[in-house]
Amino acid sequence: MLYLVRAIFPARRGVTVLPIGAAALAAVLWTWGFVEAQPPGPPPGLGEPAPGGVPNIPGLPPLPGTTPEVPEPKPVPPQIPNYLELSVDDSLAAQRQNVQRMLREGNFNAVANGQQVFRDYYVNYYLPSWTQAANRSKLQQLRTQLTNSELGNMGRGGGPPHDLLVQLALQTLTDYVKNDQLDPAVQASAMLAIGELNDRERGVGSSQPPVPCVAALAVILEALTDAEQSDGVKLAALVGLERHCVIGIADGNVLNSQVLPLLLTMAQEKNPPAGRDADVQSWFRARAINVLGGMRALGANTQVVQALADMAGDAAEPVRVRLAAAQALGGLDLASAQGLDFAAVAQVLGKMVLDLCVADIQASLTGGANKLSSRRIASYVYSAQTGLRTVRNAVSGQPVEQAAGKLATALDGVTKALNDAAEARDPDADLLQRLPQALGTLSTAVQALQPAAPGAPAAPAAPAGATPTGAPATPAGPAG
Repeated sequence: MLYLVRAIFPARRGVTVLPIGAAALAAVLWTWGFVEAQPPGPPPGLGEPAPGGVPNIPGLPPLPGTTPEVPEPKPVPPQIPNYLELSVDDSLAAQRQNVQRMLREGNFNAVANGQQVFRDYYVNYYLPSWTQAANRSKLQQLRTQLTNSELGNMGRGGGPPHDLLVQLALQTLTDYVKNDQLDPAVQASAMLAIGELNDRERGVGSSQPPVPCVAALAVILEALTDAEQSDGVKLAALVGLERHCVIGIADGNVLNSQVLPLLLTMAQEKNPPAGRDADVQSWFRARAINVLGGMRALGANTQVVQALADMAGDAAEPVRVRLAAAQALGGLDLASAQGLDFAAVAQVLGKMVLDLCVADIQASLTGGANKLSSRRIASYVYSAQTGLRTVRNAVSGQPVEQAAGKLATALDGVTKALNDAAEARDPDADLLQRLPQALGTLSTAVQALQPAAPGAPAAPAAPAGATPTGAPATPAGPAG
């Protein structure tokens, strides 16, 4: 492009101004002192613009179209860790039908040296194939093949092949769980499979449950108590422990001296270990609480019942933990509990709903994105009703039965408020009007349950700002 000298300074009278090129303009400006002389050295290469200026002319704005384009940085693909892959003897894949025949027939007679063929197939081919990168997306399929298809179906009749496979799987997969060079997904899958191993499978058409592998329980407990173990493996171990507890742990000594104390510790531990998020910690706690409820054990001196009631009634606990504790109470056989204050347990459940609903109302009144959620409030009521149901069964014919029944009716009233509001033109506003009155009735029912121990926190009242016109204000809860 051409420039006129007139564009830079006024032309002198009588001087004809002609268009000149950029290089000539540079020479003129240098002659008249507008541009400083450049230091000695090779001239800048053609087409190499000086930073922020005309090509080869420092100090002048760049010519249109000459500003160098900065290339966009290329996205850097994430680095995939180079996990250990164990060697696999693919030639043994041809023995699959023979191995499965041995499981079905309950002996090693399908081929010569059948037991060695069986062992080699699993130790040198099938189980190591879990560690291959090509099988990362097939881990669930491989685990199901082992525990359901081969052990649970083909080997359900038992016999030496079944027992040998359980032994080989437990030994090999335990090594995988402890080998941090393997992909974490492989380690977690190995632990899930360990939790699914059985000493005896469920028979065809049998109502008897399978018998979980006793030796596997020790591996599960070791993983859960290992401070260095990953959360993925611990979660898988907790899933396996839940299965053992629900089906039943025959060894009462292991149950009472190892399993119950471990689950109670996990359920009550508020402080997450290093590297674990607080929300993840509450999730682990809720899972441990679910296991306690599923195993139906009351603990020594109703220790489990007291722990669950304390967590359900503690306003400082995460919502997830409180709801899990209330539901777990519903899984216990409280009728056999000796010396338990059933009124206090029932009051805790009602107070929990009051705590959570009042907190939600207060949050909604602050404005912003906080709104009352019917689904969330329904989960509060459901959890309390689940725990209260077993309390009512335990106090049938006792003086506290009537008060527990009124509490159940008050909880039903909260549910009715949710259902009625859902049919209104503006469900959110209607719920904000209906809910405080239902909570007032609930608060009265909570007060009627006199706690055994004085000094417990009072049942909360609904915020005054949420009380509808003409409706009675929600009464404050009792001291205790």
